[in-house]
Amino acid sequence: MDFLKSAKRLPVIDWNLTFFGAHEQTVPNNWHVPAEKHYAFECIYVISGIEQVEIQHHVYRLTKGDFVLIPPEFLHKAAAENQLTYFCFHFDIDDPNLKVQLIQGLTYYHSAHSKLGNAISSHLNRLDDLIHEGGFDFNTKMIIQIELSKILQLFYNSASKIDNHTSSTAVEYSRMIADYLKNSLTNQILSYIKNGYISDHKSKMVESAIKQVGISDGYGFRIFKQTYGVSPRKYLSKLKINEAKKLLMKPQYSISDISMSLGYTNLANFSRQFKRWHNVSPNQWRKMQENSQDRNMYTK
Repeated sequence: MDFLKSAKRLPVIDWNLTFFGAHEQTVPNNWHVPAEKHYAFECIYVISGIEQVEIQHHVYRLTKGDFVLIPPEFLHKAAAENQLTYFCFHFDIDDPNLKVQLIQGLTYYHSAHSKLGNAISSHLNRLDDLIHEGGFDFNTKMIIQIELSKILQLFYNSASKIDNHTSSTAVEYSRMIADYLKNSLTNQILSYIKNGYISDHKSKMVESAIKQVGISDGYGFRIFKQTYGVSPRKYLSKLKINEAKKLLMKPQYSISDISMSLGYTNLANFSRQFKRWHNVSPNQWRKMQENSQDRNMYTK
């Protein structure tokens, strides 16, 4: 007998939202940042003064209340024009649908007087206010999560109203590849945790994902990068790093086990990849998180 036959359900949510910290800074008029790109989204919000931001050879002049959203892997640089104070943060999300929507649907620049700029300013200001409050504890982390979620919801709603010029078929193929990579990695990790080993065929996960969609490798790699801004292999690496951080927060899993569950052939390869992303080893990162939690326990 099915006791839940008439039950109404909410969907399962299985995605990782990462907030890479934030900073506010007042800079002199000769301040500038050379051309760079990041693996995550970057949001720059002007609190006062004027900032010039160049994204993919397009130049934008930001004044108070304006912001730019820079997609992953997009080359950009910035400079101060006049008494600039700005707020900046980086974030990433492994939900393929939302990521495509943000990359394809949003323009870079939004003025303070635009519909999105007006709607989002209170949430950006709330995040910025947290910097001055100090005493970062569990409540602070929850506020960050809540405000970032509200910001993402506004981004999504705005992006969904904008038509993009990328083939809808190509976007759908890319989303299917991303979904396959995410689900395969999740199943691989769960299988290792349960059984203590992973099967050999997992080593060619990217090729399997493209084959599953039914397109050629060359076309799959090309449309995926056009859609997400990174290659499928880099996207998979980002998924692995996000999973690694979640597993490193759980002391019952050794770093060696985490490395194996993510499909790395040896611990050295995993440690090298992790350090490339975070400038610290997995063991150092784990200790930093433990120390941070200990400090938060005695805050206030």
